[in-house]
Amino acid sequence: MKKPIVVLLHAAYWLMYLSLFAFLYFINQATHGISALLNQNFLAILLIGSATGVLSFYSFYWLLVPGYLAKGKIRVFALLALLVCTVVAMLTTSLISFYIYRIISIVPEPSVSISLMLGFTFFAAVNGVLGALLRGFITWYAEIRVKEALVKKNLQTELALLKTQINPHFLFNTLNNIDVLIEKDARAASAYLNHLSDLLRFMLYETQSERIPLGKELEYIRKYIALQKIRTLNEHFVNLTVTGSADQVTVAPMIFIPFIENAFKHATNKKIGEAITIGIAISEQEVQFTCVNVFDKNKRNGQAHSGLGNELIRQRLDLLYQKKHMLHIYKTEDTFNAHLTIPLDDTQLHHH
Repeated sequence: MKKPIVVLLHAAYWLMYLSLFAFLYFINQATHGISALLNQNFLAILLIGSATGVLSFYSFYWLLVPGYLAKGKIRVFALLALLVCTVVAMLTTSLISFYIYRIISIVPEPSVSISLMLGFTFFAAVNGVLGALLRGFITWYAEIRVKEALVKKNLQTELALLKTQINPHFLFNTLNNIDVLIEKDARAASAYLNHLSDLLRFMLYETQSERIPLGKELEYIRKYIALQKIRTLNEHFVNLTVTGSADQVTVAPMIFIPFIENAFKHATNKKIGEAITIGIAISEQEVQFTCVNVFDKNKRNGQAHSGLGNELIRQRLDLLYQKKHMLHIYKTEDTFNAHLTIPLDDTQLHHH
């Protein structure tokens, strides 16, 4: 929800809040039921009474709802809600009692203070509940908008992703390489053909989910690299390093592969060692992905990385991880570097 709309919602609420006080004031004026004390000091008492609404409303809105209720801590939320209402009511009652004492030098009777305390506690609870409802509505609306944007953006992203998944050049080259290999090493050719079959199966079925186990993503990457390496005799052309445990961790499908595809496309010199370096580090807090490839700056295809396109990749990451990730892409004189960090909070595989 846009910030001006949120501000207007808050302004409308407090306008109605103050209008209620004004309404009660004019009713009492019309019926001659208001005391001289209230008549002469209405504005001050109104401001003090409003403190109950402001403190309770924003305690729920800013602290209790996002900090506890939204995280499912219902009991803690209920206890803190009761504490907030009680403390706010005590504070407001004390301020009004002190103000009355300053004006007419009379301390309100205990029964009056208790009545004020109970009334302001109820008033604080009502404002707190309304603050929680408004925060919940704004959060719900924002999530709806995010989901709508995700669906809309994914139409474009999935189309581009589909083109990448079923890349005709990759399929043609891989099948051609396997065909050549059949005469030289039928067993190896069969293994590579199985790799290709597994990749196609992964593309067709696994990518339909929002999250997949990181282990499956790593398996796809390893088989993809193996198929790409058929075209070179250099065993050290690619260096893939995986550290940490992928158990219980999930990621968005094919979130790393666009960077790896670009690296293979633009690493033109297949004779040098570690022309492509890929690192995936899994810790308790995050998953760090690094992909670095050497390119020839004198060749045209070394000047820009295409694939899904960096901007489209950024859009997909923003939508999937709501900008909680970190993506840093840069070039040096002869290398292209991509660093992606995904918080483990967004990749944790929950048990049901």
